[in-house]
Amino acid sequence: MTQASALATIRERNKHKRLVGWILFYVLIVLGFIVVVYWQATRINTLVFASGELQLSTSKIKYTVGDTISYTLKNGLAEPITLANTCPQEPFYIYTWTNNSWVRIHDTAAASACAGSAKQHVIQPSASYTQDFANWPNLFNKPGIYRIVGLATNYAALPYTDFQVVAKPVAPIVQTRTQIIVQKVITPVYITVPSGGDGGGGDN
Repeated sequence: MTQASALATIRERNKHKRLVGWILFYVLIVLGFIVVVYWQATRINTLVFASGELQLSTSKIKYTVGDTISYTLKNGLAEPITLANTCPQEPFYIYTWTNNSWVRIHDTAAASACAGSAKQHVIQPSASYTQDFANWPNLFNKPGIYRIVGLATNYAALPYTDFQVVAKPVAPIVQTRTQIIVQKVITPVYITVPSGGDGGGGDN
């Protein structure tokens, strides 16, 4: 083997080694990037979303138009949750079943209803929060099927509950029978008998 061919062989081997080295370098960088992203994603999910369940319910499953509808949200998570105060807008998401689909509805409370209320409400683990929709009377003023959907921090799912609102019963019309009794009253008629004159038939 000549010196020129030996040098060419060495250069070729060095070129091959450098190529393999660069490939391994980039592979390690990509693997490291994937590990960092996975670790960050796992850490973020652990901090933001807690395990457990929120339970949303109403006091009844059937109401009459005009009734005050109350709800209870129970925190079954291992950490506190926070409810944002959206007043004067209605709390939570409200839907009504219309034309075979859920349609969201809205109502606005009076300004006085929001005065002095806290911006948020914290529910501790295993605790419950009960409130009503008295300040939003137009939400359920028609008969139908309704859905309340809750929303809280640190919880990915959306708890909901359904209930029905029915029309007020119509009071029956009571008909009374009046009987009129006509009594014929006969008033006696008195005839005055004329007094007699001089009696006849006396002796002359």
